[in-house]
Amino acid sequence: SPFIKQADVLQGIYFFPENYTKEQKEKNFDFYEPLTVHESSLSPSIHSVLAAELGKKDKAVELYERTARLDLDNYNNDTVDGLHITSMSGSWLAIVQGFAGMRYDHDQLKFKPFIPDNWDHYSFKINYRGRLIKVYVDHQENKISLLEGKDLEILVNDKKVMLKEGESKCLKD
Repeated sequence: SPFIKQADVLQGIYFFPENYTKEQKEKNFDFYEPLTVHESSLSPSIHSVLAAELGKKDKAVELYERTARLDLDNYNNDTVDGLHITSMSGSWLAIVQGFAGMRYDHDQLKFKPFIPDNWDHYSFKINYRGRLIKVYVDHQENKISLLEGKDLEILVNDKKVMLKEGESKCLKD
């Protein structure tokens, strides 16, 4: 069979993104994704994150929906054995690292957010080095707030943004 159970090669790219060019990521994604049957609860979320990074928004949303609904729709006919915690956390990864594009690179926190066409908004909070950050994304703007902690410079869509405690920054795409 030419089919693959899970995202083994793409998971390596996910864990070591600095070792691959965008072109290498794209070639590997385009080759492996159609052959992957996603029978592992780890697989769709990793594919979703990489699809989002590559600008394949519809594919990112499709794979997010698969990871979010794995147990609800009993895709693998094994929900009777218990729920997949990896799929639950994978749903979070697909939103935070996929749709919001959160990355940590060389001591720099970065975001490249987008919102799925049929969503109104999404938001989440993260703890980062003793700081509490809230991210809110809708179709008009991206809002990032430093709820608690020391001032922090981040990158949003490759632009420097200085966050100060108690302040929100509204950024247009």
